[in-house]
Amino acid sequence: MTVLLFDIDNTLLDFDKAEYDALGKIFTHYQIEDNQENRATYSRENKALWRLHESEKLSREELLSTRFDHAFRALNVSVNYNPVAVDDEYQLYLSQGHELIKHAKELLIELSAKGAEMYVVSNGTSRVSRPRIFESGISDHFREIFISEEVGHHKPSLAFFDYVFDHIEAANQKEFTIVGDSLATDILGGNRAGIKTIWYNPKQLEVSGEAQPDVQIQDLLEIPTLIKAGN
Repeated sequence: MTVLLFDIDNTLLDFDKAEYDALGKIFTHYQIEDNQENRATYSRENKALWRLHESEKLSREELLSTRFDHAFRALNVSVNYNPVAVDDEYQLYLSQGHELIKHAKELLIELSAKGAEMYVVSNGTSRVSRPRIFESGISDHFREIFISEEVGHHKPSLAFFDYVFDHIEAANQKEFTIVGDSLATDILGGNRAGIKTIWYNPKQLEVSGEAQPDVQIQDLLEIPTLIKAGN
């Protein structure tokens, strides 16, 4: 059976909801009006920094220590704040969000029953990703959890995937497929690593950029029919 590498955020766990709830608590604490415009401002500033990080122009430490300073300046926050402390608080709230994506649990149960070999490959921090994975009840389905902060590299870099393959027994004798929602990290990373890619695309977005998914799905329960059984 094909070895499956699963992204976590917005593939198996609902990161959007976790982020929404965590950001709402931050806005309340720092007296920021919780409305669509202010949330969009935070999202814009945060995504800009993540793009720099993914293109290796900004370290993870710089991203996490400055994103709320960028966002709060754009939001004209008047109360005193320490951007590092804000981010620590935000990550604590994020770590408490572990709602599953539709059919994620059913998928993992079905694949585990078939003896599938599965791993987590996540661009995240340990203090956020690990609690979410364990509290969601899905950790037992995976043989190993690879988190970019611990690996020292992040998707889509080939170095991240080389690390993963180096830590999977007899990886050179196995066929791999990555499943993820992000073209820029999961699918592009899979392309660079020379493995098959399944793009979880429930919103039916258009393919853009350099990444080229082998398969697109709108429902996670499409996966069992796509992977090769046997061997």
